[in-house]
Amino acid sequence: MSRYLHLLLLTSTLLLFFGSCKEKSRTYKPTTTTIEGTITSAVAHVIILRGTEDIKASITQEGKFFIQAELDRSGIYTLLHGDQSVSLYIVPGDRISIIGDYRTLDAATKFSGSHELENNYLIHYHNLQLVSEPQDMYAFFSKNETDFLKAVEDRLNVFVEDQQEYQKKNGAFEEDFAELMSAELSYDAANLKMTYPEYYTYIMPDSTLNLSDTYDSFFQNLDIDTEANLLVPSYIPFISLYLDFNTKADTTAAKTALVTSKFNNIKTLFKSQKVKEVLYYNLLKNTLSTSINETSLVIDKYRTAQTNPTFLEDINNQYQQWQHLIVGQPAPKFNYKDINGRSVSLESLAGKVVYIDVWATWCGPCLRELPALEKLQEENKSNKDITFVSISIDQDKGAWEKMVKAKNMKGLQLFADGDWASSLVSDYRISGIPRFIVIGKDGKIIDANAPRPSSKEIASLLINASKS
Repeated sequence: MSRYLHLLLLTSTLLLFFGSCKEKSRTYKPTTTTIEGTITSAVAHVIILRGTEDIKASITQEGKFFIQAELDRSGIYTLLHGDQSVSLYIVPGDRISIIGDYRTLDAATKFSGSHELENNYLIHYHNLQLVSEPQDMYAFFSKNETDFLKAVEDRLNVFVEDQQEYQKKNGAFEEDFAELMSAELSYDAANLKMTYPEYYTYIMPDSTLNLSDTYDSFFQNLDIDTEANLLVPSYIPFISLYLDFNTKADTTAAKTALVTSKFNNIKTLFKSQKVKEVLYYNLLKNTLSTSINETSLVIDKYRTAQTNPTFLEDINNQYQQWQHLIVGQPAPKFNYKDINGRSVSLESLAGKVVYIDVWATWCGPCLRELPALEKLQEENKSNKDITFVSISIDQDKGAWEKMVKAKNMKGLQLFADGDWASSLVSDYRISGIPRFIVIGKDGKIIDANAPRPSSKEIASLLINASKS
């Protein structure tokens, strides 16, 4: 049998198998379900079982926990502690025991009790995912359409064959779990296919990608809008990517802010209320992390459309913490010393547009933006209405001084005492760097999460701000 025919039959079998789970309900009468165990090296007092809702329980200093809940859905849930998580398959009524360590929670946890086989496979599957990820993302996403689709099928083939081998050695999966994993692989492959056009364009800016008319045919065999699939791990990113994919293809929305178009399209593309709740929540949560200005465009719509009280409360709380950074609000003040030991405050820059780069010497993405930042500074050196300020949140002041001098870095170079504990980080809600901020001549926020120097938008944003 040729490799092409083998892959074709494999994919057809997978899709037929996946299609069967559309008809099967995974809903039960609420049944007492118990998850207990020990997680050593625990870092918090709370552990969370996440399904369609969060169920919280306490965890002792020794890492012991006991979760008892009335569950009504089978599926692949997530157990979260601190910033680590592990997947587990649960059928209502299960009693599952867990032994793990916080530092290796998703890679080495051991399960016993109900569905021991399936849950230990999920650890095996996670580890296989890590080694099966494309080692060279640039090479993977810069392939032509035919070669890219073949690479996705090859990756799918690895997972399917591994499942077969695992079951030969350890026993057959429960039918419901086998169907969930089949769905998981289908959505995982679809997610790669949806991200391909954007990644290709980013990696190959001088090349034009013309997708075939049949490229999006992979949607035909996928269950797009089903509440039961919310307990399939890859389905959550799938519905968000599906929303992005279709919104970007909607030419009628070209003059509307992207976040507004996405928000409106949730109601157009999806019917399941539970699915829409998740999409509204994830859209607002992701937008909050990148642009409070864009979030402000849809926050009122969100408050009307969101029917999940937990999701509604969480976004309202987060929005309240961000709203002091909305365009037009007074920018939080700062006062730091420059490379020569002189104090520079935000007030001392009044009357100029201030473009701030929050960075550190150890931050790779920060360093990759430096050439673009230098170019932007050079292009605007005659514009006396714009000031470029770089603020380091390094812990090692000596490393900062050494790099600034060695690279002869231009603009105002400031050092924020306290690194991640500095007032700059808390006032501007900085959770990752590089972070860029634009402040107007009047000392008010223009964009608290501004485009990077390498973006196409930043030049015109600074020029227009300097003219106002």
